[in-house]
Amino acid sequence: MTKTQKQRDKQIRSVLTIACETIKETVFGFHYLTHSVDLNNETDTLKVQCFFNDDIALESATPQLDELKDIILNQLASIKLNIKPAHILFFAN
Repeated sequence: MTKTQKQRDKQIRSVLTIACETIKETVFGFHYLTHSVDLNNETDTLKVQCFFNDDIALESATPQLDELKDIILNQLASIKLNIKPAHILFFAN
């Protein structure tokens, strides 16, 4: 990993941490999020997986999922990384 890639990875992790903490404050039962990315092709390969405590928490949050995607997308846009909303997935733990 090059120095530039390390810096970019740090930026991505930083904004996703902000998004995670924001979501935790507003959505009951949200547990954490994680991501995978190929830093040579960020836009097409970044995938964000969001995990809820259980199926009940995920089902309760269903009406808010678009808002949660917006939070994540806005944070990523702040570092000029635009991904498709379909690359953000939701799961029950």
